[in-house]
Amino acid sequence: MGESPGEILFLRVPPLGLIESAGGSGGRGPTRLTAALASNGFRGRVGERSITSLWIGMGRRVREPGRQLLERIRSGRISDIIDIGCAGALDPSLQRGDLVLSSGDVAVDGVVPAVVRRRPDLSSLLHEVAASRGVTLRPAPILTHERLIASRDERIELFDRTGCAAVQIEHVWFLRLLQSLLPDRTLEKILVTHLVLITDAVPRTPGRLATARSAWHALAGYALPGGSGGIASLRREVLSRWPGA
Repeated sequence: MGESPGEILFLRVPPLGLIESAGGSGGRGPTRLTAALASNGFRGRVGERSITSLWIGMGRRVREPGRQLLERIRSGRISDIIDIGCAGALDPSLQRGDLVLSSGDVAVDGVVPAVVRRRPDLSSLLHEVAASRGVTLRPAPILTHERLIASRDERIELFDRTGCAAVQIEHVWFLRLLQSLLPDRTLEKILVTHLVLITDAVPRTPGRLATARSAWHALAGYALPGGSGGIASLRREVLSRWPGA
């Protein structure tokens, strides 16, 4: 018999203010919500794989994993980190609903992000998901910024300067934090998958109205995750096909 598959750490980004409103890990919010947002994550299963969902927050102020979760990472029990989130397009050819699989994560501050290993066997799985949704899947670098980018001019400038196809605001900050909490090279042993759903395309025209519409689409992607084309269904579709599921 082969080795049983390792555990998955699944990163989640809550709607703005949800962690704070639930009391973080302090237990002041509703019981089920507080448990789901606990710093050690919320444990479950995907087929044969154990999975821990950790709500990491947004921006540079991502939250530190709890002591028990860090110990499972240090001990090698977690073999995959999966981040399936929302992003804005920087590449003008991308449309709402398209998918971008990170081939490398770039930090807007120019500091080299943590070195990670990418899972190599996802092409068939993700092309199936993209085909079922009628969208494009593109492997490309993804930019981690500090804030929402809505304007056409700024997106095109970032695309030209960084070569990144999409932008979001949490992934690299969490990897850096995790790297600082782990022994040397521990993170490099874990397979990292970063997939984003394009919730807001590059505005077709400049101007306040187009920028405001883009910002609304971006925020709605986080706050309204339901529907057949939303982030919630994307997560289900990917995890149900995941190796070992």
